[in-house]
Amino acid sequence: MKKHILFYFLIVIKWGSYGQTIKENVLFKIGEELHFKITYGIFNTSFASLKVNDTLINNISNYKVIAHGETTGLAKLFFNVNDNYFSVFSKNIKPIIFGRSVKEGDYYAEESIYFNENKALFVNNLDDTTEEINVSENIQDIISAFYLFRGLPQEELLKKFSNYKIPMIYNDEGEFIFELQYVGQETINTYLGHKKCFVFKPILPGIGRIFRSPNAITIWVTNDEKRIPVRVKAKIVVGTIYADLVNILK
Repeated sequence: MKKHILFYFLIVIKWGSYGQTIKENVLFKIGEELHFKITYGIFNTSFASLKVNDTLINNISNYKVIAHGETTGLAKLFFNVNDNYFSVFSKNIKPIIFGRSVKEGDYYAEESIYFNENKALFVNNLDDTTEEINVSENIQDIISAFYLFRGLPQEELLKKFSNYKIPMIYNDEGEFIFELQYVGQETINTYLGHKKCFVFKPILPGIGRIFRSPNAITIWVTNDEKRIPVRVKAKIVVGTIYADLVNILK
């Protein structure tokens, strides 16, 4: 169960809108770090982070975002998770390379995806197998989508109860459509003080046995131009899991 929750946490803080054109970013900078604490009941179960770096490809500057998540304390004894993801994308938020190196209990994965227009080359680094996958022109990986979202025009994003859609890819299972619904505004108390927030809900059509309903996850992002996620709440079959922003480094 824990590995599925961490996967959805990574997805729901990385989102966008199908068909939008984003100008070169001015909302986040090289060196930005977002740090989250994940709790379940009285237990602090995990930590996660997003760090923005710079990388050169053919002498062209691109973003490289590194995402890390791991279980801690008692949770680590029951289910050890150490997940590392990265995304390299252009200054206008077009994915170039996505990779993940994960250890979740007895499960291991070492995978990469290389993007080239309407094609994506999936590479399994554990057995050296590859697969070419057809993808949409506006494809995003689960990390680049979050940074795309932060630059979307507000008048297009904040249409109440309208679903925003983005084609996304995560592994060799291919492209899927991620949907996000704006539901209103709320002021909440966070580790960083009271924050005015936009509130969104991702649509989870294949909820399986983990979540209570297709609207089981709620995301709060700051009500400003940077749209930083400050809280994610996931109602699962037994209890509720929270991911809270605890620190921002710039």
